[in-house]
Amino acid sequence: MRGGTSKGVFFKREDLPSDPKIRDEVILKIFGSGDPFQIDGLGGSRTVASKVMIVWKSSRSDVDVEYLFGQVGIEEWHIDWTGNCGNLTTAVGCFAIESGLIKPTEPLTVVRMYNVNTNKRIDVVIPVKNGQIVYNGDYMIDGVPRPGSRIDLVWHDPGGTTTRGLLPTGKKKDVIVVDGREIEVSIVDAANPAVFLRAEDVGLKGTELPNQVDKKILEKLEKIRSKAAEMCGLVEKAEEATVKSPHFPFIAVVSEKEDYVTVQGKIVKKEDYTVLARLFSLQQMHHAYPVTGAICTASAAKIPGTIVNELSEDRGELVVIGHPKGLIDVKIKTKQINEETVIETATIGRTARKLMSGTAYYIE
Repeated sequence: MRGGTSKGVFFKREDLPSDPKIRDEVILKIFGSGDPFQIDGLGGSRTVASKVMIVWKSSRSDVDVEYLFGQVGIEEWHIDWTGNCGNLTTAVGCFAIESGLIKPTEPLTVVRMYNVNTNKRIDVVIPVKNGQIVYNGDYMIDGVPRPGSRIDLVWHDPGGTTTRGLLPTGKKKDVIVVDGREIEVSIVDAANPAVFLRAEDVGLKGTELPNQVDKKILEKLEKIRSKAAEMCGLVEKAEEATVKSPHFPFIAVVSEKEDYVTVQGKIVKKEDYTVLARLFSLQQMHHAYPVTGAICTASAAKIPGTIVNELSEDRGELVVIGHPKGLIDVKIKTKQINEETVIETATIGRTARKLMSGTAYYIE
């Protein structure tokens, strides 16, 4: 299924081996991992298309289904289960309906979901007609070539997923030393953890496209990300992060707003968005912007004193991020507790589509 700007393979939990080690081996074989093209499997040879979701009916009273997300290695024989994929989360509720885990109701079906990776509750609102999901519509998201029906995702209390809290270090800004130079960062954990820095501090403008960042800058960003992973408590030593926590935290650069050109050659005016950002995952720039990264960026924009907040335009609850393929918007509801900002909910619109269903084969 496609969810937002990601694509993945969905399984009912009961259809996979119960032993995690055997389960992972089966999934990696189904994806054709260990090969950069994943030619002998269902993987898409890109991080945005090498993802897995495992879904099951929940026994909890406050949710309908639970799910586990995995970032499946392409060349690496490894699955990273440490975070969540917000784009693909859009399709979890659709899969729950399509596979009979949830009975749809018209005109909108609200599926209450629990992500076990991050221990967070997410609701998805799906349009339904004549007992079937309405995938067709006129809602466009940048990064997907065709429109679809709008599907809203609502994250409840997204702060503090795999770290100590919304501000994992307890500070709105930290300093990381890389190659003998001090670099100011903000580390925030909302939907997924991310470390933010000014683009100019690593020699970037902030308007670059994925193919315009050289290897030396990517290596420097990975050093910063790795040290942030240690500070977050995701790894014991920074040197372990690339192997043990390659996906999270995300790392993103932000900069002063300006007009820029997207991957498709479209001009985005600075008046069209509130913050300019480029996010990196698995040591490469994301082709668009991940949903959980957008929620984290938008949350950071609403926390006074962070680098993102200082470089953002305030438009109330609405945060619009300018990214390589266009724009993504998030609505953030906050409240103050003991003079600290708390993120109540984050709402974002996506589209999704069932691409196929059937039987996957692998070699034992």
